[in-house]
Formats: sequence, structure tokens, C-alpha cells
Amino acid sequence: MQLGSKLHVYKGEWGLPTIDFECMRVLCLLRFTRCPVEIETNTNPLRSGAGKLPYLQIGSDKFTGYKEIKRVLDLEGYPVDANLTTKQRHLSTTYSNWAFTQLHAYYHYFLYGEPNNYDTTTRGLYAKRTPFPFNFYYPSTYQREACDIVQVLGGFDINDKLDKHESDYLVTNAKMAVNLLSRKLGRKVWFFGDIYSELDAIVYSYLAIIYKISLPNNPLQNHIKGCQNLVNFISRITRDVFRNEVYSSIKLTKSSSHPDSTLTPSERKFMETELNTKIVAGVGAVLAMGAFAAWRGIYTQLTRSSTDYDGIDYEDDELEEDLE
Repeated sequence: MQLGSKLHVYKGEWGLPTIDFECMRVLCLLRFTRCPVEIETNTNPLRSGAGKLPYLQIGSDKFTGYKEIKRVLDLEGYPVDANLTTKQRHLSTTYSNWAFTQLHAYYHYFLYGEPNNYDTTTRGLYAKRTPFPFNFYYPSTYQREACDIVQVLGGFDINDKLDKHESDYLVTNAKMAVNLLSRKLGRKVWFFGDIYSELDAIVYSYLAIIYKISLPNNPLQNHIKGCQNLVNFISRITRDVFRNEVYSSIKLTKSSSHPDSTLTPSERKFMETELNTKIVAGVGAVLAMGAFAAWRGIYTQLTRSSTDYDGIDYEDDELEEDLE
């Protein structure tokens, strides 16, 4: 690989190296094969030539998308399935295509097509990683792409009313896929034993994001949690392969990390801002009490000065009335 080659991807979140499936599986190819390419996360997707990430820049040449980048890596001597037998290579391709048909529609619907998920989470993730002013409209390109994917693989239009979204079909297929992948993995390190493959890259890229992302509606997340070998698979790759690329905007302490995992997204957001709220409320209370005390002091002084000027002792007058 030419010196100075650079891969442009979205910055990560939730302790992952990137927020995007396409970027994630390209990163897996690079790190699995130990290809010496620099990773750039502070980037503009509109400079790729195709308006999307990831893209690989080698000198003045740019290669955009998973297929183009994989082809370049194969030609440069970094094929991800190089250590597999011929039969295993065919199986890796077959399982990868099958996982695509079962998980791709779920991934695109629940990240970009489900209105509440997109408005509260996904849109902001991509907007923060896109330069101004493109961040105002660029995330919607993923939503339009998801519309086509869900219409073909899921059989419904995400632009229809929410009660017409047949998401149960996507959830059922995705859960069946996770169950089969869990049985296929078993207790092995990789799906083909001690050798990594493209299938490992595809499965990790889907499941790591779905498992880690905080969405209001994500039925597959808890199902993945019930497959401990897949959870271990995700954690091991994240820890061992991407230890230098992982990122999280929320830094949790050891004492708070465990209970936080049981909170809903709205509760988690509240907890993140609770300290600031307490500080602002405390300062406001001090200022309010100080203003009230100052006002009481001024009022008392005015009252006393008014009493001295009139020369009337109201308490004595009331006593005289009582004696009469």
C-alpha cells in the first residue's frame, strides 16, 4: 500500500470506532488484514466524489464504498479471506450475502426509517459529523436511501403512516438471523475457527452498531443481549482490534456505568444534564434569596422612617382602645 494512503470514515460513538455500517466493515477489512492505512475521522463526505463515506485516498485517486475499497485491498495483497480454504471462501460469501438480506433492511429501517429513532438519535449523529452548512440536509440522504432499501427488502414505504410500517416482519427475520449466527459461531473465536473472514466483518459491523446504539425503539438489541457468545464476539473485536479507534462522547465512571445501562434514553439524557441543572438551580435560588433579603431590608427601613415621621405609636393606640 502506498505511503500516505488514508481512509476517511465517520467518527465513532458508544465505544465503537464508527457510527456507520459501511465505514465499519471497511475498517474491519483494514484491521483484520493489518493493512497500513491511516484512519481519518475529521472529514467531509462530500469530498469523496460520490457524496458518501467511506472513501480511500491513495495519492490523488479516491475509491468510494465497500466494493471499490475491497477490490483495491485485494489487488494490493490484503484479501480478507486469503487464509480460508476454497470451500470456506464460498461459505463466507454465501453467509455474508444471507446476513445482508436478513439484517440490512432492519438496520436501515430502525436507524433511518423509524421516525422517532431518526429524529431523536440518528439525524444528530450524522449532522455532528458533517461540516456546516451541509449538516442541515446531508443526513436526509441516508433516509432516502433507507426508503428504497426497505421498500425492496421489507415490502413497505417508510413515507406511509407509522401504522402501515410492517416492521414486525423485519424484526422476525433479524431475530432468526441472530439465532442462526449464534449457533454458527458457537464457542469459536471466529466463524471459521481461528481464522477471520469477510463474514466476521459483516456480522460485527451490523451487530455492534445495533447492540451499542441508544435508540428509543430497537427490538433486536435485547435479543442480541440474550446471545452471550455474540456479545463476547462484539466485545472482543472492539477491545482487541479497535482499541485505538474507539470513541464515546459520554465518559462514564466505573460506579455509574452499571446502573446507567438500565436507563431508558430519556432517563439517560436527564442524568447527563442533572448536575448542570442542579448548579443552575442552586445559583438561581441563592440570587432569589439574596434579592428577597435585600428587598425586606429596604422595606423595613422605609417603614421605620415612615413611622418616625408621622409620630404615631400604633401599638399604644391599640392598647388604649382595648382599655376603653
